[in-house]
Amino acid sequence: MRPNDEPGRLARAETGPAAPLDAAARDVSVVPYAAAPPAVTVPAPPAELAGMLLPTESVTFASSPHPIILVHPVVRIVIIAAILAVVLAWETHPIVRGHHVMIPLVTGIARTAVIIVGGLLLLREIVALLGHLFHYRAYRIVTTNRRVFIVEGLFGRRVTPVGNTALAGATMSQGFLGRMLGFGTMFLSTGAIRDMRDPVRLYREFEAVAMGVEGDTWKQAIRQTQIP
Repeated sequence: MRPNDEPGRLARAETGPAAPLDAAARDVSVVPYAAAPPAVTVPAPPAELAGMLLPTESVTFASSPHPIILVHPVVRIVIIAAILAVVLAWETHPIVRGHHVMIPLVTGIARTAVIIVGGLLLLREIVALLGHLFHYRAYRIVTTNRRVFIVEGLFGRRVTPVGNTALAGATMSQGFLGRMLGFGTMFLSTGAIRDMRDPVRLYREFEAVAMGVEGDTWKQAIRQTQIP
């Protein structure tokens, strides 16, 4: 404590002229922080397309059948089984000699025919369910920035490229249930591709390949006649 300071009073910091900065300090420029650009994730080509892509070709999207394809045969199996059970279990209760007697509605040859027909219908729907299950597991559509492939096969593979003419004339159909659950059908000149996942994105990829759109760029095709 200095002699002029009073007890109990805080000492005030003395300020003086700021020291001048040297030349090196004055030349330092502040560089704003630049955030690193987000990494772009490119889907890896599936094993079925190994060795088939061009050097500048990359996978952009892949779609597979929606699980809704398994619902239709299951519903038909349940309906047929329920009808068959009701018909076979239905009994009448007539009065014979003053007593109620339980008699099946279908008896004899008719009962045997109902069992055979119902069993054949159930067998057909079970086979259809197995076919739909195989299609669900072994069918997919892969699009690149240049082409569209239909890949089939569970243990082997069958790769079919779709022509640009078929893609240019493609149409998409989506019902009320399809819009709710996210599935739809593509109609090409070569046939229909039914109940595919994310049909809007798939249709957009079809159009991009057919029209020559890659990312955010589009190069219009040049069609002109050169006269010598």
